[in-house]
Amino acid sequence: MFGEEAIAQQLAEARSALDEVRKAQPDQLVQPVTAEAADGRITVTLGVNGRIERVRFAEERVLKEGTEFLEEELAKAVNAALDARAEALSADVPLPDLEAIGTAVAQIQEQGVRQMRDMSAQISAVMQKLQGGS
Repeated sequence: MFGEEAIAQQLAEARSALDEVRKAQPDQLVQPVTAEAADGRITVTLGVNGRIERVRFAEERVLKEGTEFLEEELAKAVNAALDARAEALSADVPLPDLEAIGTAVAQIQEQGVRQMRDMSAQISAVMQKLQGGS
């Protein structure tokens, strides 16, 4: 039979694991996103944190197109990547409310510990009566 300390410890560990998931959640919402411009000759990749991870020119001659062309095409690639990331973040699948789950686990823990103490006190009272105590 589990004692109240063991149950309290298990619930505390569950709350701790939930907190770790809650902290890691934003980084795991979206995978890296890659977008192209200039007919695939320029690619931009956004990392999971939403920052530019890589800019790649598929062929060197794209650099000879001129700075104005590069500025426009890089802006197109970056904006397309940002749009794709925003779309992935606003997916129709609702994310679990980890804050509410954490609060519920805390309430369950507190209630469970109280109930375990009450049960222990009642069992002790019954044992005393069975052993001839008052």
